[in-house]
Amino acid sequence: MLGLCVESSRCHTAFAQQLDLPFLLLSDLNREVVRDYGVMYTRELRHREGYYGISKRAVFVVDRRGVVQYAWITDDSLQEPDLDEVLTAVRRVR
Repeated sequence: MLGLCVESSRCHTAFAQQLDLPFLLLSDLNREVVRDYGVMYTRELRHREGYYGISKRAVFVVDRRGVVQYAWITDDSLQEPDLDEVLTAVRRVR
């Protein structure tokens, strides 16, 4: 199992340690996966290195063949997915 976010690995390390996550977190700094899954906002934000896209809050559970078995996407950054649904989807693909 893997997790993925557009944040840096430094942010992931702190997040994973705080929640004691039992899986690896990957960074999508180039926003390739975010674009591929259609969850990148079209607006741009100013950042010290230039402009970059931001992603919507989303959860995908993908099976070993690369087929999406569960998807949750929101424009509300404060909204959280139903964790029971996510865990059920994860258990189905194991």
